[in-house]
Amino acid sequence: MTFLYDFALYLLLILSFPKLLIDYLFKGKYRKSLFARISPEIPKDLKKPLIWLHAVSMGETKALSTLIPHIRKTYPNAYIYVTTVTETGQEEAQKRISDADAIGYLPLDFSWIIKGFVRKLKPALLILVEGDYWFNLINQVKKQGAKIIVVNGKLSEKSMKRYLAAPFFSRSIFNSIDHFCIQGESYLERFLKLGIHPENLIITGNLKFDIPSDEEKDLEALKKQFDIKQKDRVITLGSTHEGEEELLYKSLIPALTMDPHLKILIVPRHPERFSRVKSLIHHPQIRIVDQMGILPKCYHLSHLAIVGGSFIKGVGGHDIFEPAKMGVPTLYGPYMHKQVDLDRGMTESGAGIKVEQPHLLEAVEKLLNDSKFHFEMGKKGKYFAHKVMGASFRTWKEITSNISLEKN
Repeated sequence: MTFLYDFALYLLLILSFPKLLIDYLFKGKYRKSLFARISPEIPKDLKKPLIWLHAVSMGETKALSTLIPHIRKTYPNAYIYVTTVTETGQEEAQKRISDADAIGYLPLDFSWIIKGFVRKLKPALLILVEGDYWFNLINQVKKQGAKIIVVNGKLSEKSMKRYLAAPFFSRSIFNSIDHFCIQGESYLERFLKLGIHPENLIITGNLKFDIPSDEEKDLEALKKQFDIKQKDRVITLGSTHEGEEELLYKSLIPALTMDPHLKILIVPRHPERFSRVKSLIHHPQIRIVDQMGILPKCYHLSHLAIVGGSFIKGVGGHDIFEPAKMGVPTLYGPYMHKQVDLDRGMTESGAGIKVEQPHLLEAVEKLLNDSKFHFEMGKKGKYFAHKVMGASFRTWKEITSNISLEKN
């Protein structure tokens, strides 16, 4: 099984090499992470029980950060080690998680790399955020006798079908995981279809709801940077993907024409697309945000938010909770299959509106012109946020009821 998996991974790497090389040489991707994942650095002074938390990218890292205070309180002498896959996740971890003893990249999942790495770490507990299921990682951690917990668990319909198509492989992964803390009902149903025992699954909520906000800092500097005046009203298009910027921009031109004090901030999802988006869109009332980590601040100074990754097929939606919890009315597109429970909760509470692109301008104009509707929707967003928070406490409580680590 390990040999076949390594061979498949190696074959995939060979097939992907031309794209990886182009991304590395011309787009600046993987400059920091590539060699760190091939030849990983082992954390030093591993004399205490090690709790290993792993996230893929920025969003999962933010979610992971909500657990750290609970871990440190319960196990003050534990060695907390955090890994990510992407460079944006690594930067977020360095910025946000000061309580970690070490932060690094997850090694590539070839057996000859991961085996020695895990042996030297000797983790007592591995926590996977949302589910980055690497066969050799899970296999080797289990061989070391560690517990494996999935937190903020989610599973798309597409991923579920892939796992169902390879039952022998998927069983070897999921049977090695001790417990799953799931975001919501729809994901629970999908995990059950994979044959995971119901007693190993529990809904604890979405950790991202507990991410603390610091968006009120330096807002005046941001306004100055983007030439936002006191009379201006701002619409932020957040986490946009290829094809979305032009689609949304064209939809909103009439609103810009009618109101010279209306400003739009476009925040592309991926930094390597910043220059391309700038070359596509030129309008005096539109600014392209080419900085990472300031999307929450952009939402905070906005009159309303439009969240991308949801107006084109294939992405599945992004974090629509972030602006809503600030009381910013939030719009998003119809393609939200990766955010099913959040989509349902936001829509049913009135904190967000799912809208097809042809009707986007109508929804925007209503929120711009109807102050009562705008106020009520913002209030519903804050109420929804208050209602769903607390997932980090529930998750850690569930973990500690299922495992026991040495506290010395």
